[in-house]
Amino acid sequence: MQFQSEGENAHLLSFFQKRRLLMHILVSTTTASDLTETAEQSIDYLQKIVDYMISKAHILISALIILIVGWYLTKFICKLVRHSLDKTRLDASVTSFINSLTKFGLRALLAIIVINKLGVDTTSLIALLTSASLAIGLAVQGSLANFAGGVLLLIMKPFVVGDYIDDGNGHEGTVMSIEIIYTRLLTANNEMVCIPNGKLADSSVTNLTHQENRRLDFPVSISYDENIDRVRTVLLKVAAGCPTLSKFKEPFVFVDDFDSSSVRVVLRVWALTDKYWDTRFEIREAIKKAFDAEGIEIPYDHMDVNLVNSEK
Repeated sequence: MQFQSEGENAHLLSFFQKRRLLMHILVSTTTASDLTETAEQSIDYLQKIVDYMISKAHILISALIILIVGWYLTKFICKLVRHSLDKTRLDASVTSFINSLTKFGLRALLAIIVINKLGVDTTSLIALLTSASLAIGLAVQGSLANFAGGVLLLIMKPFVVGDYIDDGNGHEGTVMSIEIIYTRLLTANNEMVCIPNGKLADSSVTNLTHQENRRLDFPVSISYDENIDRVRTVLLKVAAGCPTLSKFKEPFVFVDDFDSSSVRVVLRVWALTDKYWDTRFEIREAIKKAFDAEGIEIPYDHMDVNLVNSEK
């Protein structure tokens, strides 16, 4: 019985080995068949590509020529634009942005032309690009408005760096820089104010230092009993003693208004723009000192208080 069992075991072992070998052969055959089929499909695909390229050779060559010529033409146009912008003396950041925008636009146009030449319908692509541009424009319309305002300010130059301006919205100061989005002002209090360029481009801005000379009016009140000619002489003498006045126009004095308790007289002078504040402060102080020296009274509102003794 023992010898019989060992014989049966040997027979079973031989059976399983033969079965494993057969399965291995089948798997190997299947794998080789799959690889052969894949290789044939790849060859067919490549053959189709080659056939297509041969049949469309003239189109591909035309598209390639358009691409090469268009590429060099784009570079030439960008170079012309850059030289033209350099002559305008625009801000470097604006020049760089316009150059980049021109280059991108021309290359995008070239790509659409080449794709269209290859027979691809570009209508959907153009519609997609238009929709994307519109969506982006709506999302950043505030920044785009400020950018456009900055470009207008740099091209039209209603003011330049160093000018003293009033934006009409309660901000005034010296222009420190005109940037893509903002214009920076330094106020008389040494505060930096950043104003969006869009607001400056859409509002009335007063450039206080654009002209060489600026006018100053100094209104003063005198008593009705005071001699106007004497006051005029004193005020003109004050103006003559100020070294920062401009020769643009001669100083003069005139009666401006009649108030309830005084006569308003105005000294009008012209000062050099860069000496405006010095002249303003100096003449104000000089008028007060001259009036004190000449005994000219400056009326002011006052109240008389009478104390009544209630004791009997």
